[in-house]
Amino acid sequence: MKFGIMVNRQMIDRSSSDPYGPLYSYLNEMEDLGYDLAWCGHHRFSDRTAFGGETATEPSAPLAMLAPLMARTRTMEFATNIMLVPAHHPLELAEQINTLQEMSNNRFVLGAGIGYKPNEFENVGWDFKSRARRMEECIAILRLALRGEEFSFEGRYFQLENVTVTPPPLPGRETRIWIGAVSEPAMQRAARIADGWEASFADHMLDLADKVRRYRAMAAEHGRPATLALMRDVHVAPSRDRIDPTFLEKVIKVWQDYGELGAMPDRDAESSEVVFGGKEISLEEFAPHRAVVGTPDDCIRELASIRDLVDPEYLFITPTGVPDPEQQVAELRLFAREVMPHFRD
Repeated sequence: MKFGIMVNRQMIDRSSSDPYGPLYSYLNEMEDLGYDLAWCGHHRFSDRTAFGGETATEPSAPLAMLAPLMARTRTMEFATNIMLVPAHHPLELAEQINTLQEMSNNRFVLGAGIGYKPNEFENVGWDFKSRARRMEECIAILRLALRGEEFSFEGRYFQLENVTVTPPPLPGRETRIWIGAVSEPAMQRAARIADGWEASFADHMLDLADKVRRYRAMAAEHGRPATLALMRDVHVAPSRDRIDPTFLEKVIKVWQDYGELGAMPDRDAESSEVVFGGKEISLEEFAPHRAVVGTPDDCIRELASIRDLVDPEYLFITPTGVPDPEQQVAELRLFAREVMPHFRD
């Protein structure tokens, strides 16, 4: 199992002469600790997001932000989770992606999604309601454009003739495209046209296990790779008495914010009652199969269960209930030292 951590804009010090210095240091330390990948989201035209609360933690220009981060790391992969692909022209994306791959020795993974906020599309002239169909064409064009060879394309939304994207890919390399999916149609889209699935942190693991089986079977039918990047809320404490009593409250608030903004991932009935129905539940009752929470031993047990149920290639650690950047770093150090070694091949 490989482990991914979030690139959080809250770690940027805009009052400093070196605003990205703390973020560079953070990624260098995470790479040294053994984390395999760093991921970031993408939102446009908003100074607050559901994930970040009152401060937008997801960049509006993720490829531009990732470029200097990749230049200052050696082996760590970087992924978007997710990038609003149908809110951009695919040729512009292809040019930027091949440049990133050339610079980083092919360490970038495009995690794509269709989004859920109309203004992120309409403000730049893209129709919101057609984004899913346009996404399919974008992925088809990217597959052709990223090869660096001349191609043409005739579709409903894009018509291209004799186009060559430069720079070409590095010899023998191909950009991986994953799709972030929280709905059944999006999961099926990942199986049909992508190389991997970035699975939502909101799914109950027992429900998700069936989805993963169907995803892998569908990907095999279409001759596609089926990498699973599983998102999970993680909170690790050195002892039970150090577990944050407000962790669950913070997670519920983020899930409520997503709902208010129009993003309604599949949830089990009890989660829906807790998030939207006001049902009271303890963290001990809520966490199993929904989050990785507790002491290192608790986290090891939950991750062992996750491995047995879905065996993901990547675990993306989401700090939904740990919004403070300094606390995030402290917990990631503990997780790397006490938990990760148990799940290395």
